[in-house]
Amino acid sequence: MKQNVRDAMHPHQLERDSDRGFEPTVDEHLRLGRFIAALDQASESELRQIAKMMAQQVLMTYPAAMRWLAKEAARNLGGGAWREEASERLLEALQSPANEGRSYE
Repeated sequence: MKQNVRDAMHPHQLERDSDRGFEPTVDEHLRLGRFIAALDQASESELRQIAKMMAQQVLMTYPAAMRWLAKEAARNLGGGAWREEASERLLEALQSPANEGRSYE
């Protein structure tokens, strides 16, 4: 993969002044612009390699990371360890028919 494509994917991150949740930062917009410009210069082989890497991130890595973060947030809810009874009630709620087919593991 060309160096300019690699650089566009992992540049230095500018810090935010405030937390705006899911709103993209100026740096993220600039990074996207650099990445798109690098893609315009990439060969067909490089584009395939990039597509495979991005598919792995979007379809495997990000969902797994979100599940882990959700579990950690649930563990930290309330600032302490959950009582066994509360943990069991939460597990029952997650395993209810309304949530059938979803995976929380």
